[in-house]
Amino acid sequence: MNMAFDLSSSARTIMGDGSSKKLSPLLLEYGKQRIVVLMDAGIKKSGIGDGITTNLQTAGIQAKTIADLPREPGVPDVDKVIGEVKEFNPDAVIAVGGGSVLDIGKLCSVLVQSDVSVLELLDGAEIPEHATFTVLIPTTAGTGSEATKNAIISIPSRNTKGAVVHERLLPDLVLLDPALTTSLPEGITTTTGMDALCHAMECYFSKKANAMSDLLALDAIKRIARSIRKTIGDGQDIEARSDMMLAAYYAGMCITLSGTNAVHALSYPLGTRYHIPHGQSNAMLLPYVMEQNLAAMPEKSLYAAKCFGYDPQKKDWRPADYLVKELHSLLDDLDINTSLKAFGVKIEDTEMLVESAHQNRRLMDNNPVDLTKAQIGAIYSRLMGEK
Repeated sequence: MNMAFDLSSSARTIMGDGSSKKLSPLLLEYGKQRIVVLMDAGIKKSGIGDGITTNLQTAGIQAKTIADLPREPGVPDVDKVIGEVKEFNPDAVIAVGGGSVLDIGKLCSVLVQSDVSVLELLDGAEIPEHATFTVLIPTTAGTGSEATKNAIISIPSRNTKGAVVHERLLPDLVLLDPALTTSLPEGITTTTGMDALCHAMECYFSKKANAMSDLLALDAIKRIARSIRKTIGDGQDIEARSDMMLAAYYAGMCITLSGTNAVHALSYPLGTRYHIPHGQSNAMLLPYVMEQNLAAMPEKSLYAAKCFGYDPQKKDWRPADYLVKELHSLLDDLDINTSLKAFGVKIEDTEMLVESAHQNRRLMDNNPVDLTKAQIGAIYSRLMGEK
C-alpha cells in the first residue's frame, strides 16, 4: 500500500443537522458584511436560497443574490457571474447548491480580484492568489466539490470540459447541513448519490490510491451502500441524509488525494455533447467500468464487496462478480435509466465518444487498467440498449 499522501482541505468545515443556520454569526465572526450569494434557479425555487439570504439580512449583513446559474456552466456563464460579482465588490462569496455552483464559487475566490480569465486558467495560466473569502454550502450529497481543489467547467467552443486544479481554490468555510437535502427530488437525490459512489470507488481503485484515500473511500462506500436506498424510502430520514452528506464529503477529499479515472473520462463527452446530467452518466457507466477494473485489484475488490454485504464464507460469488451484481441491482432499485438511447445517443456516435474519452489522459492514465479503444467502445455499446 502507498503510505504517502498530500491532503489539502478547506480551512474550516462544520457538519451537522442545521449547521447552515450558523452562517450569519460565522460571517460576523470573520468580519464579513458585504456578501454575494450564488445559487441556481432550483435552489431559488426551493426556498433554500431565500432562507439563507433572509438569515443574512436579519443579521444586518448586506447580501446580493445571483440566482440564474446554469446546472452545467460553460466559460461564458462563469465570465458573466465573475463580472457581476466584481461589480458588487463583496468581501465574501457564498455558493449554495450542487457541484457546478460550488465550482463557480471556488473560481470567484481567485478571480474576483484578478484580471485573469476563466479560459486562461483552463489553458494553464498561473492561478491567482485566493483573495476573496469563500463559503460553500452543498445542497446535494454527491459531487463533493466542497472538499476538492477542482473546478470543472464546460468549454462550449471546444465541445469539451476542462479542469482548474489548485489548492488556492479550496474554500475558507464549508457548512455540511444534511437538512438542506431532504427536499431534493428523488431523481436528483439518486443520481447525485451515485456520483458520490463513483468518486469513492474510482479513487479507491486508482493508481494514485494511498493509505488516506483508501480509509476515506471505504468509509464513504459503506455509508452510501447502507443509506442511499433509505433516502428514497423516506426523504426525511436525517440519519441516512447525514450518512450521504458525509460520504460525499469524504469522497470529495478522495478526489484531492488520489483522483477519479475511467468512469469520469467516459462520462465527460456524454455531458458536453448530450447534456446528460453528470451523476446520471457516471451512474450508468460505473458497473461496466468496474467490471474491467476489479480484476486488477482482487484484495481491494473483496473489501469493497464487503461494504455491500459480501460474505467471504459463502462461495457462491467471487468478490468482483458480487460487487458488479450489486451495482446493477442498486441502479435498478434507484430506478436510474441505463439506456443512452433515452438521451439521444446513437450507435453511430460511438466512435466519437470513444475518441473523446480515450484522449482524456488526465483521467485514463489514473485508471488501474489500460482500457483500449475497443474496450471503451464495448462499454458504450452495452449502454445503447433499452433499460
